[in-house]
Amino acid sequence: MGTLPFKNYAVASFLVNILIIFSVILAQRFLPPEVPLFYGLAEGGEQLAPRLFLLIPSLTSLVVLTLNSLVSSRVEDALIKKALVIAAIGTTFFAAITTLKIMFLVGSF
Repeated sequence: MGTLPFKNYAVASFLVNILIIFSVILAQRFLPPEVPLFYGLAEGGEQLAPRLFLLIPSLTSLVVLTLNSLVSSRVEDALIKKALVIAAIGTTFFAAITTLKIMFLVGSF
């Protein structure tokens, strides 16, 4: 068992995810009932999801961050440890960008 590499960045990622989750919850009244979340689907109503579904990217990122941190703390290889933590931090970055971009695109702030 070893220490978690990039621990400060992992903690910052955790805090960013929590901040985005609270932002989505607080912004509910400024968002339309449905938001375009599923861009990979065909155009139209299939891309729309209830506004509370904006929590999905950050919640998923939290799960990835937690699992990767746990696995990283059990693995001995330094490269794998770093790769797991960096992947989790990247997941947080992309989840935050996605959520904030959608919120500012369709929200009435």
